[in-house]
Amino acid sequence: MVCVMVVALLTDCVGEGSDEGLVHAETESLKQNDSSLIIDEFRSRFESEKYLCLIAYSSECPVAKNYIKTIKDLYEDYGNQVTFCLLDPGVGTKSISGMDSLLFRDPTHTVCKRYGLTVYPEVVLANCLTREILYQGKIDDRAVALGVVKHQAQNNYLKDAITQLLIDGEVRVENTQAVGCFIGGNQAKMKF
Repeated sequence: MVCVMVVALLTDCVGEGSDEGLVHAETESLKQNDSSLIIDEFRSRFESEKYLCLIAYSSECPVAKNYIKTIKDLYEDYGNQVTFCLLDPGVGTKSISGMDSLLFRDPTHTVCKRYGLTVYPEVVLANCLTREILYQGKIDDRAVALGVVKHQAQNNYLKDAITQLLIDGEVRVENTQAVGCFIGGNQAKMKF
């Protein structure tokens, strides 16, 4: 609420002959502060362990909704060895039974930009200690195109990547092209 009031006050000043650049600079400063707070909270909740499985997810996306059972199964199988996060890029994902503690809201797309996420569902498997992205892309090959989802997967990319990582210490397939609903905003990749 304070941020809105400051912007409103600065906007009122513009009409009285003040420098319009001041409004833009103050607004950008507020956005940067919000982004820093979001990153700090995200790091403390999800990047404190060695491995992170970050899943951009929205219950508003029909493709993503088709994956909730798969995500739950992966969490049940690997949740004690890999930290899971369901990243809501600001569209208000509804409560997911048994997985609410994994939900992280990213209304400014700060975390999405940090990891280069462009669609949901898109996943990142990362080593938080080395700051290395080990796998990024599809959960599996069921999503063929927007609105076209096969009933059964032939390739379970994320499951295979996690299994390979935990057994061999490396991932053979580093990326695939995720298919789903686009995440709004500029998704230029920032440094992890």
